[in-house]
Amino acid sequence: MSDMIAIKKVVLKQRHLRPGRTKHFLCDSQGKSEFAPFTSLEIAQYPGDSGFYLLHLCENGKGTDTYHATLNDALHQAEFEFEVRAEEWDETQKLT
Repeated sequence: MSDMIAIKKVVLKQRHLRPGRTKHFLCDSQGKSEFAPFTSLEIAQYPGDSGFYLLHLCENGKGTDTYHATLNDALHQAEFEFEVRAEEWDETQKLT
């Protein structure tokens, strides 16, 4: 499958909820643990896929994602989870 294309990005600041309203866990060989605080979010899409991924990124390079059927769904999730307003997003790639 082709590489994901980042469409929007936002750096989480002090005014944003951190941690967010939703808990995310990392399950690996060491067990289950919460992620370090997320420092930025990206919305990305695979070429040919109609859905969008809301990427939750940590300073340590780890992260997770949630899948959304529409761009608006991904934006609403970020608003609910972290109180990121629509105007705070930087556009990194235009949708075609």
